[in-house]
Amino acid sequence: MSSAPAYTVADLQELDDRCEAIAAQLGFEVPPIVYHLMRSTEIYDIAARGLPGRYSSSRFGAAYSQQHEQYRMGRSRIYELIVNTEPVRAYLLDGNSLVAQTLVIAHCAGHAWFFDNSCWFEPTDRAILPRVRSAAERIDGYMAEHGRDRVEDFIDACTAIAIHQPQAQMVRRAEPVDEVERPQRYDRLFPEEVAAERERLARERAERRARVPAEPEPDLLGFIEGHARGLEDWQRDVMTILHSEQAYFMPQLRTKIANEGLAVLCHQEICQRLFLPTDRYWEYEQLNASVVQPHLGQVNPYNLGITILREIMRIATEPDEEERERWAWAGSADPFEQVRTVCRTYDDEALLREFLTPAVCERARLFAFEHLHGDPRRVRVSSRECDAVRDVLIRQHATFGIPHIEIVDADYRGRGQLYLEHRAAGEEEPSLDPEYARGTLTQMAVLWGRPVIVHTVKDDEPVWYVGHPHGSSEETDEAP
Repeated sequence: MSSAPAYTVADLQELDDRCEAIAAQLGFEVPPIVYHLMRSTEIYDIAARGLPGRYSSSRFGAAYSQQHEQYRMGRSRIYELIVNTEPVRAYLLDGNSLVAQTLVIAHCAGHAWFFDNSCWFEPTDRAILPRVRSAAERIDGYMAEHGRDRVEDFIDACTAIAIHQPQAQMVRRAEPVDEVERPQRYDRLFPEEVAAERERLARERAERRARVPAEPEPDLLGFIEGHARGLEDWQRDVMTILHSEQAYFMPQLRTKIANEGLAVLCHQEICQRLFLPTDRYWEYEQLNASVVQPHLGQVNPYNLGITILREIMRIATEPDEEERERWAWAGSADPFEQVRTVCRTYDDEALLREFLTPAVCERARLFAFEHLHGDPRRVRVSSRECDAVRDVLIRQHATFGIPHIEIVDADYRGRGQLYLEHRAAGEEEPSLDPEYARGTLTQMAVLWGRPVIVHTVKDDEPVWYVGHPHGSSEETDEAP
């Protein structure tokens, strides 16, 4: 018996046209999407690389082997794979049922609208794919010339810090302004004090202009690429490639909950209006339930995103008195238009701060927990209060769980060493993990060519971790 699905490419095209028409009726004008019907090996290769045609890496190979093996054993399946380009590119798994393809096409319509309308995606390079393929060719050439192991080790070192770059890409840092001497009314009465103040301002101005970087720098890889002295040309090229590719992914990391929530909202609303036959609708409901079900021990962005957006729609039409006082649009807005308004400007942090209500926590089955002292494998529920849950999620999504590290001195104590500061966002932010900190610093030291130091606080005491280019590292309670 044949296992081929009972549909053709023409059927999928007709389905795409119907989904786009319904999305437009809901107010979601979908930009052009090019769909690719591909085998599982091709789909999982793209998923492992993150982008089609990306450079070869043993990390990607390991991810591919693990994910494709899970698929082959029937334990998991990739239904949705979409790339934010112009036009948007989406990938359908050959062999999925027509109902599964229906859900994916309707889901991708939501993603495409979000890519095209969210202000967080304005800096995105939508012509990235040709550059990705060109970069992969150059990296292949470097591997042939310098050896695969050497190039891959260098890529791993770059990857360790590539995510440490400005997250709000739309915001430009203000240029530092020098303190200006302003004549005062009685300056002539205090000539010595005035002269001392002028000397102080001149000294601070000279120190600031001589310091590199002039202001704390959060873009670790970009700074090293521009200032490290011992890098070869091919190494600078690889750093530029990895830096630009990581920048492409930053808006997606920052809007994961909102983006997936809108995609789920679109596939639910579109599939409801397709009036599927009973047997197909039953299959759709099973697939939809598997997408939005809560996950044990972690947040399912599909579940949390759609729960928040449904709550916004309810507030727009049926708010209580407290909600009417809090939101001017409560009870008087079109629910879909209000969702579009939120999705155009909000990232996940803003979405959680404003709309993670007790009702959302209850429906999404969210709770805060803590690891038991002495046994981190076991956890205990610490609170079901909404404020505690919100605090935990905001800390996770404001920084993606990545510590806030900045370069403050590129010539520490005149020795050419790189000095970093761990800038804790709040009192509840944990100290740097010693193992990860020391391992990452050794990778940075390989790139910088000299020791790299980071200062942090551990158990309310100052701590310095040091990484060396030859691979060793240490922890000290005194400034090196």
